[in-house]
Amino acid sequence: MNRFFSPPMAVRLNLAALFLIVAVLIATPIRSQIFAALLMLYAIGYLITHRATLHVTRFDWAVVGLLSLYLLSHLPVFVLSGYSSRYLSPGFHMLAMVPIYLMLRHLVEPVALPRFRTWLEWGVIVGSLGAFLLGMYQLLWLGERRIDGFLFSINFGYLSCAMGFLALALVRGSVRKAWLIAAGIAVLVACVMTLARGGILAIPVLMVLLMLLNADRLGWKVPVAALVSMVLLSLLAYATVPAIERRVHYTIDEVVNLVQGDVGAAVSSGGRLQLWKAASHAFAERPLIGLTYVEREAQIVEMIEQGELTRWVGTVSRGHAHSQYFEMAATGGLLGLIALAGFLVAPGVYHLRLYRRDRSNGYALTALVFTSGFALYCLTEVAINHELMVTFYSYMQVLLLVLAIEHSRKGALACPEP
Repeated sequence: MNRFFSPPMAVRLNLAALFLIVAVLIATPIRSQIFAALLMLYAIGYLITHRATLHVTRFDWAVVGLLSLYLLSHLPVFVLSGYSSRYLSPGFHMLAMVPIYLMLRHLVEPVALPRFRTWLEWGVIVGSLGAFLLGMYQLLWLGERRIDGFLFSINFGYLSCAMGFLALALVRGSVRKAWLIAAGIAVLVACVMTLARGGILAIPVLMVLLMLLNADRLGWKVPVAALVSMVLLSLLAYATVPAIERRVHYTIDEVVNLVQGDVGAAVSSGGRLQLWKAASHAFAERPLIGLTYVEREAQIVEMIEQGELTRWVGTVSRGHAHSQYFEMAATGGLLGLIALAGFLVAPGVYHLRLYRRDRSNGYALTALVFTSGFALYCLTEVAINHELMVTFYSYMQVLLLVLAIEHSRKGALACPEP
């Protein structure tokens, strides 16, 4: 057997890739999908080498099917558009996780779980603290108004929120609790200073979810103290950080404009509402598969001429809906919504089921919080579309799924049925 594809070597390479994908995600200008791509190529070689012992179960085929849905759902509009690759790019990035998933299923055993957890936790710690230091450099040294790292501020905001709750979710059962808590808090501070409201508003929701999932160990004092602390820190930030104060006032003004019916004056929130309205019309026009980007732009022009939308909407390229849900409906139609349920809803439901069965399954807990976070981010942004974000999301899904399954298997081996 080729030593390069031997299980011990494969484990070492997977651990290194895991650490790098998480550690460089938002703390460096290096794109973590590079390491995911290299790991995918290695996985293909690994699977070919071990094809004689590779056993793909019905469950594995179901996972492969879910990872394929994004691509399959956009094939009709890909054909209608004249074969433009931009419709398939996110789907291909998600499909690239299939060989990695199958390799991990063949490779990971319960005995290897501590090693994977160690490298995952250190990757999250290094990546989160690195992102915090980068953000403070931009704010305090460069004098920037908001943190954006090496990304757009909104993408940095969502990814820093995801990293923060990976750290906090992993606290349960970890020997590095202090490091994880410090890293989680630090990167969530960075998230707040992006001033990206989608990520900021997800923080209290995910914090409540995390405390509910840990209610059996936290009791009532810790959650109450945490909620009080969040309120006090929010008030302190509003009173002492001018950028946050301005952002709050801007949000209040938008709400007032929306209540008064002046959608055009509420540039950000009102703009999203109009884009969602346009996406709804695209879905209604062709419910099964949705419209191509060119067709959506043409439809928006008609709606502007009819006075249903403001002219600002016509300046948005491809009618970008700024919501994963509306975007999948507008370009993808019913097939797109089915795909969305497959790669966003189904994983969360499955991990909730695993966690309810075994409260010691920290991987299922972490995956549930991680998936719930993206379900929230997707409300106000197409969060699983950008190649960096779709690669990170799908890689973490397959990794945590395999670790959660192996943890369940470890428990079953330790407690065999009579």
